Amino acid sequence: MEELLEIRDLRKGYRGKCRKGGEDRAVLSGLSLRLFRGEILGIRGRNGAGKSTLLQIIAAVRKPDSGELLYRGAEKRGISYLPQELSLYEELTVSENLHFYGAALSLRAEQIRPRCRWLLDRLGLSGREKNLVSELSGGMKRRVHLASALMGTPELLLLDEPTVGSDDESAERILALIRHFRERGSAVILTSHRSGELDELCDRVMTLESGRLLEA
Repeated sequence: MEELLEIRDLRKGYRGKCRKGGEDRAVLSGLSLRLFRGEILGIRGRNGAGKSTLLQIIAAVRKPDSGELLYRGAEKRGISYLPQELSLYEELTVSENLHFYGAALSLRAEQIRPRCRWLLDRLGLSGREKNLVSELSGGMKRRVHLASALMGTPELLLLDEPTVGSDDESAERILALIRHFRERGSAVILTSHRSGELDELCDRVMTLESGRLLEA
């Protein structure tokens, strides 16, 4: 299998002035990981264990204190990061949101339109293109949120709780789309509090505990 990403001895902490209670805390303590093309890796852990921090560092949204990240098969521009918090423009339509994210990836209009149609169809949102995001249910917003991260052709998907707040139908459509990208060769790292979801979907599941990834 082709290695896509290697992490060596990653460390990240937060100083007391940034945290309630004022105590320094190490979030990632010598974490190492190898990820391969076409692999889905699930990460579980308690709230505050550092799951979101790890994804943010891989996505270059946050800097580590030390350690190495080696993007062997994937350039950073081939990485799509989906934060847990929705990042949609409520006053815009579904289509306008996706066109915005497509343009941010330097896609041309003739590339964006079919990509939008395909993603919305796969996510059960056909016919919702002209709806304002503010008019959608929570589950629908979560699916549009995922579509915004998939407007490009990512080699590595970083998904932070992609099904949180979703009903069963929305969650299953999201998981089906993740499987599709795995089948076309993308690697995926996702976090979830739904243990059954991780066990069903992932090739490997690891637990983030005491700043390190442990085999589940």
